[in-house]
Amino acid sequence: MTLAAKSILRLVAFAALICASNCLHAQYERIQMRVYGLDCELCARGVAASIMRLGGVKSVAVNLKQGLLDIALKPDNNFKMSSLRKRIQDNGFRSMEATVTAFGKFDGSRFEVLGSGEWFEVKAQDSKSPPPIELTFQTRESSLRAVP
Repeated sequence: MTLAAKSILRLVAFAALICASNCLHAQYERIQMRVYGLDCELCARGVAASIMRLGGVKSVAVNLKQGLLDIALKPDNNFKMSSLRKRIQDNGFRSMEATVTAFGKFDGSRFEVLGSGEWFEVKAQDSKSPPPIELTFQTRESSLRAVP
């Protein structure tokens, strides 16, 4: 094999490695989560600032009347829902149900968020698209699982 061919082969292998590592990032896009007891402006600012320090978070908006966090995530993030729930608990609050928009694999009752190691039990959706698909679904803390 010539030196040029070896160089091209290495370049292709390196590009494939880069592409594979980018594809392993979680694909959460948006999370709207109710938080029990989140009704104080000062507390809400503290929780929002704490969540902003989680990797991959683009913005956090708080609706005190509804006790709702609206979290937008950066593309190709490495975000985990379990980290969000722990951060909320560490701030003295309890996470409740959430509406999640994410990319992943769906098998009819289980939705795996790509690269996050997390999956959710969800109701059947009308999705005939090949993976990865974008799905918005409701979830409770008890429906979050780690991928075995």
